[in-house]
Amino acid sequence: MLTPAPIRIARDVTYLIFGLATSVLAFGVWVAALTLSLTFAILIVGIPVIIGSAYVMRWTAELDRQNAALVFGRPVRGHYRSHRGGSLGTRVLMTVRDPQVWRDLAWLITHSVVGFAFGVIALVLVGNVIGLATLPIYYWAIPDGGMEFGLWQVGSLPIAIASAFLAIPLAWISVWVIRGMAKFHASLAVEFLGR
Repeated sequence: MLTPAPIRIARDVTYLIFGLATSVLAFGVWVAALTLSLTFAILIVGIPVIIGSAYVMRWTAELDRQNAALVFGRPVRGHYRSHRGGSLGTRVLMTVRDPQVWRDLAWLITHSVVGFAFGVIALVLVGNVIGLATLPIYYWAIPDGGMEFGLWQVGSLPIAIASAFLAIPLAWISVWVIRGMAKFHASLAVEFLGR
């Protein structure tokens, strides 16, 4: 197959852009959850903060579980143990001993870096393809005689039209880079967030 289907391309781009948004949220959640949980752990008010942090991390990870359906056709399912207990202390112990809670935290940390980077790369690639393809529309508005391509400068409509054809190989490369990033990132989501 020379190129993925347009619907596949759209899903991969959507997955990575949504991942960019959730990576920013993930960063805020894991930093706040760790900071508050560790700060208040020595105090009695830290008990509900630990439980609340686990639920907020779970909710944030669930966004990425649902987002994985764009790549795999189905959401990822987490495997949590029961956190119910007779007392608040027991609930905290059950929460802290649940491996999926720790995997959620590891995902949020990983996703806040990888998801952000991949989302930005996807936006830049899509923006460059669109910008290059539409170059004949706006080339005249670029200051200092036009856009510089290294070997030539776009300062006239014929050169802008000829340069716009470079969007075709750039689009082809971008599609495969985006496809690879989406598959890799979604595979990481499966490893951290469940099956």
